[in-house]
Amino acid sequence: MIRVIEMESDFKVAVIGLGLIGGSLAYALRGFRRALITGCDINPKTRAAALKNKAVSEIYDNAGDAIEGADLVVFCTYPDSIGGLIDLNRGRFKKGAVVSEVCGVKSGVAKRIRAALPEGVDYVGGHPMAGKEVDGFENASSELFWMSGFIITPDKDSKKSSIDLLREMAKYIGATRIAMADPDEHDRVIAYTSDLMHVAASALCLDYPPEMNRAYTAGAFRDCTRVARINGELWSSLFISNKKNVVSEIDRLIGSLEKIRGLVDKADRGNLEKLLNTVCENKITMQEKEPE
Repeated sequence: MIRVIEMESDFKVAVIGLGLIGGSLAYALRGFRRALITGCDINPKTRAAALKNKAVSEIYDNAGDAIEGADLVVFCTYPDSIGGLIDLNRGRFKKGAVVSEVCGVKSGVAKRIRAALPEGVDYVGGHPMAGKEVDGFENASSELFWMSGFIITPDKDSKKSSIDLLREMAKYIGATRIAMADPDEHDRVIAYTSDLMHVAASALCLDYPPEMNRAYTAGAFRDCTRVARINGELWSSLFISNKKNVVSEIDRLIGSLEKIRGLVDKADRGNLEKLLNTVCENKITMQEKEPE
């Protein structure tokens, strides 16, 4: 362990995994409840950078050491790794602690975490709706979550105090659109708003006209393909973990593409115009929908 900042605090937050999201979370949580922020990462360069840039007060290469004594533990690692980390460190969790994570899929993760946690430790999931097309601590920023959405995903056993803590944290880091959903509902909706967007961007870049170059591209191309700079290891895991919902949304997209293709192929301008007007109305409606 290395400590660079001495603080007097009776609250401790452990951030496990200091990539883009975990690093940004550590930065954004500075000052939260005057907490001691501890971090863990397996990459020595990331650990050194996190200390140098004062993202954390203490840094470890072992998750158990960071978890020890923490009131709030936030896992910012790949979904498949969290259950194993909890299993390895069951005896290191503080009684009364709250465990959360920032995974893009919840149902299976929530069940695995709840089954692994020791008695007296609570769980409530969280999903900050923010990111970049690049990864790593070097791209982390305390501003990443400003004016963003945040989905709180308690399971049936989550305590109200734990949910309130996640809501407090979400507001502190800058989220302004906060919604509640159970893990299954989260996965159904996120399959459309996130998973399908990455699928569509990937499909657009899977094959393309060989004659194209940057002179042909503008805002529409950049917007539609931005997330195609994709982390294959992470997103293949997310797609498969949420496969039922992802496949359903892909099928729905295929149906919509077939409708548009059919009208274009028939040169049916009247019905194509009606369809596109509906598309525009739907876009406006979706953007105006606020969390309850």
